[in-house]
Amino acid sequence: MPITYFILKDRFDNKEIENNKGITVAKYSFCKHGNKNTTTAFFKFYVNGTNYRISVGGCPENSSEMLNKYYVLYYSKLDPNKAKIDFSKEVTDTIEIIQAGFSKNEILGKPSTYDWDWPQ
Repeated sequence: MPITYFILKDRFDNKEIENNKGITVAKYSFCKHGNKNTTTAFFKFYVNGTNYRISVGGCPENSSEMLNKYYVLYYSKLDPNKAKIDFSKEVTDTIEIIQAGFSKNEILGKPSTYDWDWPQ
């Protein structure tokens, strides 16, 4: 696909997020390293009790230090699969994380029934 498609899709997704913004907490779960020094960041979050696992953009520079931590996530209320993470806003309040849908076991790092294999 032409690069123009990805640029336009990103713009449309960002506009949809801004016009229909939901805010929640997401767990940064995995960083996949691809070809030509590219990376993809994977997240887990909940909206209305539904578990979402998506990839959004590249991994942050100090990715290994940020893995399995929680951050503010902005998503489209029309389609929660359209989202963007704010790595500058780490969430450490366990009450806020639980209210966002995560279980105590997930916060403690214990496997949950919702875990799945991340891409390798």
